[in-house]
Amino acid sequence: MTSATPPVDDAVAAVRDQYAGHPVEIVPDGGGGVYVIIDNVDVGERYTPSATWLGFQINAAYPISDVYPLYMGQVDRVDGQVHGEGIQAIEWQGRPALQLSRRSNRWNPRLDTAALKAEKVITWFSSQ
Repeated sequence: MTSATPPVDDAVAAVRDQYAGHPVEIVPDGGGGVYVIIDNVDVGERYTPSATWLGFQINAAYPISDVYPLYMGQVDRVDGQVHGEGIQAIEWQGRPALQLSRRSNRWNPRLDTAALKAEKVITWFSSQ
């Protein structure tokens, strides 16, 4: 599938299922993991644009390690306010991005997945 470890390949399949209908780009990281970029992710009407890309790395230690941090295309708040704590503008994979710092301090490899983490972070961001 990607020249990644079997658990990473399983995580990629789950992300593709979670985001069926969205283009999902997978780039091997050279160490058994991958970089994932999901296009056209809805972040809600509080932002312009209201859809952007979401990216993250699933490293070779997955599922033992957390999927952290996540990144998205730069969006602006419709109300003109600045982004809150845990969100900063950077460059990721050669593109302007917002880094979303949402560490899972109680990451449980039996329950937590890359697809679930992506969904939780988008839900959190959309409510900011």
